[in-house]
This record gives sequence, C-alpha cells and structure tokens, in this order.
Amino acid sequence: MSSTYHTGPGLPPVTIDVGTTRITKLSVGDMDNNVYLIENQLGDAVIVDAAAEPDRIAEIASGKNVHAIITTHEHHDHIGALETVSHVFPDAEILATAETGGALPVEATDALKHKQAKSFGDLELEFIVLRGHTPAGIAVVVEGSHILTGDSLFPGGVGKTPSDQAFFLLFNDVRDRLFERFDDSTVIHPGHGDSTTLGEQRPQLAEWEGRRW
Repeated sequence: MSSTYHTGPGLPPVTIDVGTTRITKLSVGDMDNNVYLIENQLGDAVIVDAAAEPDRIAEIASGKNVHAIITTHEHHDHIGALETVSHVFPDAEILATAETGGALPVEATDALKHKQAKSFGDLELEFIVLRGHTPAGIAVVVEGSHILTGDSLFPGGVGKTPSDQAFFLLFNDVRDRLFERFDDSTVIHPGHGDSTTLGEQRPQLAEWEGRRW
C-alpha cells in the first residue's frame, strides 16, 4: 500500500503495522474525519479523535484495553463522538492539551505537554504540541516514524489558521518540531483525508511560507 493509506466515508478502515504497533485508520462523518486506534500486540490501545459514528469507533476498539481517548484539538468535527465513546470505555483517560481540554464535552483527566512521552500499559507514545490551527493542538508520535497531526499538517500544506500571526506560529512549529527533527520516510496521518510523508511534503515548505496558507 502507498503512503496515502487511503480510506473514506463509508469505506472500511485500513491498518498500518509499525513494528509491534498497529494503527487502524477509520473515516467517519460527512467531513471525512479520521479516527485512529493505536494498539500493541498485548491489546493495549488508545483512540485518537472520537469524531463521529461512535458505533464504528467502538467496533474497531472492541476487545482492546483502551487506556485513553486522545483529542488532537477542540474543533467540533473532531469531538462529536467523544462523550458517547467515553461511556463505552469508562476506564479510559480523556487526554488533550490544557488549552484543548477546557473546550471538550467531557472533562479531561490529564493535560498533555510538548515532547511528553507517556505509557499506556506497554504502549508508549510521544506528544508534540503544534500551535496555530488552534491555541495548542497535539500530534501523536508512534514508534518514531508515524505521526498523527490532527488538522495541523496535511498533504499540500498546514492547517487553516485565523490570521497571518497564527499561520507563522503553525508553520514554524511544523517546520521546527516535525520537518527538522524527523526524516523523510516519516509518515504523516492527518485529521482528514489521505496520509503522506515528510519527504513528499518537504520540497513545498518555501511555497507554503510564501503563500501563507
């Protein structure tokens, strides 16, 4: 399969094996929102962005030890199923940055911080804060080679921003915290649509900076 890992509304999820970790990518709702399940071989798992269609989210996570439901940012299309899914997995932590947590429909149990590593059973993930699309979105690093970026980075550009100031904040974070740290083979899984790699996007950085979107 190519690095796009294509799915879409009404299509079955795709699975991506990264070492001993598996990422399941599921498109939900009418905005092609991506929900991700990250799990290890022991069944330790987290859900990222409970956006819509809670029954389908519960189905891909059924039988797993869901330690947490992680929200990349607070926009309504990424949290529509959060409350329902949190009831399906009542022992799961509700995780986001402090800035995002205050806007969620359920109370966050902890605040994620930049460059924080956190263990979920035997599943370990790293978190990177990306500012600008929202005050403090979070990206999730899996096995050092796959990154779930929410709406901060897509094929073809960074996420939408409300001002030039916010654009440059986001652009600089994406450049400094992703492109300068990770190599070209790193796979980027955004909050909507197809995945890509840093190598495929790197030649476009100057164009993005010039056009300011």
